Amino acid sequence: DSKCTSDKDEAYQKKGGEPNPDDYEKLYFKAEFTAMDKENRGKLTTSEFVKLMMFLGYGERWKVDELLKAVNPEGDGYITIDEFYSAMKRPGVTEGTSRLRDIFFKFDDNKDGRATKEQILQGFADMGIEVDDEIKEKINKLDTNNDGKVAYQDFVQSQLLTKGVLK
Repeated sequence: DSKCTSDKDEAYQKKGGEPNPDDYEKLYFKAEFTAMDKENRGKLTTSEFVKLMMFLGYGERWKVDELLKAVNPEGDGYITIDEFYSAMKRPGVTEGTSRLRDIFFKFDDNKDGRATKEQILQGFADMGIEVDDEIKEKINKLDTNNDGKVAYQDFVQSQLLTKGVLK
């Protein structure tokens, strides 16, 4: 698990100035990929890829299967991070999978892939979601290194677990 944390921390370090939109988009894509790759293999099985894309809202199974064939024509059973980036850059894919990204993006004021717990709670309240003790507790649990911030990767992984996509 320490490998995941160090990769994550490295991914969130900004290199001065305002981030390029492609940089934070790629950061978010990497977080989604890594959230699904619970075993830290650096690749997803095609089954995990399909589950992730459907969870992200890309569309029906046939649509995800077509995307899979397009980015993994050799059909080796795995999707690498580069193949995932390639999939996300295909027409309509980023837009079709942006629901969670759009929500978290509202909290992530400096676009580094992390948001303070306060930003998230305020964002939920702004969306009309009643912020009760249960939600506060869930947000606290997402702050895995106790720095007062929640990483997008942890946010996605919690949603994958809640929806039963990950066990």
